[in-house]
Amino acid sequence: FGQVVTGYLSTLILSLGCVYSARYMHNVLLHGTLRWPMEMFDITPLGRIVNRFSKDVDTIDNTLPLNLRVVILQLFAVLATIVVISLSTPIFLAVIVPIAFLYYF
Repeated sequence: FGQVVTGYLSTLILSLGCVYSARYMHNVLLHGTLRWPMEMFDITPLGRIVNRFSKDVDTIDNTLPLNLRVVILQLFAVLATIVVISLSTPIFLAVIVPIAFLYYF
Protein backbone atom coordinates (compact mmCIF):
# COMPACT_ATOMS: atom_id res chain seq x y z
CA PHE A 1 0.00 0.00 0.00
CA GLY A 2 2.82 2.41 0.87
CA GLN A 3 4.55 1.79 -2.43
CA VAL A 4 1.37 2.62 -4.35
CA VAL A 5 0.86 5.86 -2.44
CA THR A 6 4.52 6.82 -2.82
CA GLY A 7 4.45 6.04 -6.54
CA TYR A 8 1.28 8.07 -6.99
CA LEU A 9 2.65 11.05 -5.07
CA SER A 10 5.98 11.00 -6.89
CA THR A 11 4.24 10.87 -10.27
CA LEU A 12 1.90 13.68 -9.23
CA ILE A 13 4.75 15.88 -8.01
CA LEU A 14 6.78 15.16 -11.15
CA SER A 15 3.82 16.00 -13.39
CA LEU A 16 3.05 19.23 -11.57
CA GLY A 17 6.72 20.20 -11.67
CA CYS A 18 6.89 19.57 -15.41
CA VAL A 19 3.75 21.64 -16.02
CA TYR A 20 5.22 24.47 -13.95
CA SER A 21 8.58 24.30 -15.74
CA ALA A 22 6.91 24.24 -19.17
CA ARG A 23 4.80 27.27 -18.28
CA TYR A 24 7.81 29.11 -16.86
CA MET A 25 10.01 28.31 -19.89
CA HIS A 26 7.30 29.40 -22.30
CA ASN A 27 6.83 32.69 -20.43
CA VAL A 28 10.57 33.38 -20.41
CA LEU A 29 10.82 32.59 -24.12
CA LEU A 30 7.78 34.74 -24.93
CA HIS A 31 9.09 37.65 -22.84
CA GLY A 32 12.48 37.44 -24.57
CA THR A 33 10.88 37.28 -28.00
CA LEU A 34 8.60 40.24 -27.34
CA ARG A 35 11.64 42.32 -26.37
CA TRP A 36 13.21 41.87 -29.81
CA PRO A 37 13.49 44.99 -31.93
CA MET A 38 10.77 45.32 -34.55
CA GLU A 39 13.36 44.75 -37.30
CA MET A 40 13.86 41.17 -36.11
CA PHE A 41 10.20 40.40 -36.75
CA ASP A 42 10.55 41.82 -40.26
CA ILE A 43 13.66 39.75 -40.99
CA THR A 44 12.79 36.49 -39.22
CA PRO A 45 10.04 34.37 -40.80
CA LEU A 46 7.08 33.64 -38.55
CA GLY A 47 7.57 29.90 -39.04
CA ARG A 48 11.06 30.06 -37.56
CA ILE A 49 9.77 31.83 -34.44
CA VAL A 50 6.92 29.34 -33.98
CA ASN A 51 9.32 26.43 -34.62
CA ARG A 52 11.59 27.69 -31.85
CA PHE A 53 8.69 27.79 -29.41
CA SER A 54 7.42 24.35 -30.39
CA LYS A 55 10.88 22.75 -30.20
CA ASP A 56 11.58 24.09 -26.70
CA VAL A 57 8.13 23.19 -25.40
CA ASP A 58 8.41 19.72 -26.97
CA THR A 59 11.73 19.16 -25.21
CA ILE A 60 10.24 20.20 -21.88
CA ASP A 61 7.08 18.13 -22.36
CA ASN A 62 8.65 14.92 -23.68
CA THR A 63 12.34 14.66 -22.81
CA LEU A 64 12.63 16.41 -19.46
CA PRO A 65 10.04 14.32 -17.52
CA LEU A 66 11.61 11.02 -18.56
CA ASN A 67 15.14 12.10 -17.67
CA LEU A 68 14.03 13.74 -14.44
CA ARG A 69 12.15 10.61 -13.38
CA VAL A 70 15.25 8.45 -13.94
CA VAL A 71 17.40 10.88 -11.93
CA ILE A 72 14.91 10.95 -9.05
CA LEU A 73 14.58 7.15 -9.00
CA GLN A 74 18.36 6.70 -8.96
CA LEU A 75 18.74 9.32 -6.22
CA PHE A 76 16.24 7.54 -4.00
CA ALA A 77 17.85 4.17 -4.75
CA VAL A 78 21.23 5.51 -3.63
CA LEU A 79 19.72 7.07 -0.50
CA ALA A 80 17.89 3.84 0.35
CA THR A 81 21.11 1.88 -0.09
CA ILE A 82 22.97 4.26 2.21
CA VAL A 83 20.23 3.97 4.84
CA VAL A 84 20.22 0.15 4.73
CA ILE A 85 24.02 -0.04 4.95
CA SER A 86 24.03 2.51 7.79
CA LEU A 87 21.46 0.52 9.76
CA SER A 88 23.36 -2.73 9.36
CA THR A 89 26.84 -1.22 9.83
CA PRO A 90 26.77 2.03 11.85
CA ILE A 91 30.51 2.63 11.40
CA PHE A 92 29.70 3.23 7.74
CA LEU A 93 28.40 6.70 8.66
CA ALA A 94 31.83 7.68 9.96
CA VAL A 95 33.37 6.64 6.65
CA ILE A 96 30.73 7.96 4.25
CA VAL A 97 30.89 11.59 5.46
CA PRO A 98 34.55 12.17 4.48
CA ILE A 99 34.07 10.23 1.25
CA ALA A 100 31.01 12.32 0.35
CA PHE A 101 32.95 15.49 1.15
CA LEU A 102 35.85 14.44 -1.10
CA TYR A 103 33.46 13.33 -3.83
CA TYR A 104 31.65 16.68 -3.75
CA PHE A 105 34.86 18.66 -4.17
